[in-house]
Amino acid sequence: TGPTSKVYIDCYTLEGQQLWRIDMGRNVRAGQHYTQMCVADFDCDGKAELITKTCDGTVDGKGNVIGDGSKNWVNSAGTILDGPEYLTLFEGATGAALDTIEFPVLRGDATSSAAKSTWGDNYGNRVDRMNSGIAYLDGEHPSAIYGRGYYTRLTWSAVDVKNKKLSVRWKFDTGHNKSAAGYGCGNHNVMVADCDNDGK
Repeated sequence: TGPTSKVYIDCYTLEGQQLWRIDMGRNVRAGQHYTQMCVADFDCDGKAELITKTCDGTVDGKGNVIGDGSKNWVNSAGTILDGPEYLTLFEGATGAALDTIEFPVLRGDATSSAAKSTWGDNYGNRVDRMNSGIAYLDGEHPSAIYGRGYYTRLTWSAVDVKNKKLSVRWKFDTGHNKSAAGYGCGNHNVMVADCDNDGK
């Protein structure tokens, strides 16, 4: 717990020239769990894009604000357990936000006694356990995959880019069903593999 400083995403050339900076804003907490970045040529145009979770007040590489920049969702413990959550596609060359959607799996109630039966605690720890990776789910195009929660409820979502827009391919959610496949799993990383050798 406790307040954190702002998070910045900087892009540099290999020669050391800064191309752009994204200011994640006050409503994104600094730490290893919160800002998971997926970088790939998602639309297969020969240039990379960035996809990451954003919130009210994130400023893109062109100075444009995402959501409501006047909002402050940081609570007295320094955590962010209220307010909207987004997923944003940024242009790799400029850092400009190309599209923003609602984060595929929202936190919902993260603080009440009911939250403990949803995520496993009610102080915002497991709900903000994020992972991400790149997966060629169709064997040809990269998708961004995002995990949320582990140790109890485990969720995953897959997001594609079509015509410079984000499109949710699928969502997986164990809920708080202890007999569900995947419940209680999770780790501080994720690995993608073609486990059955079918090219996907």
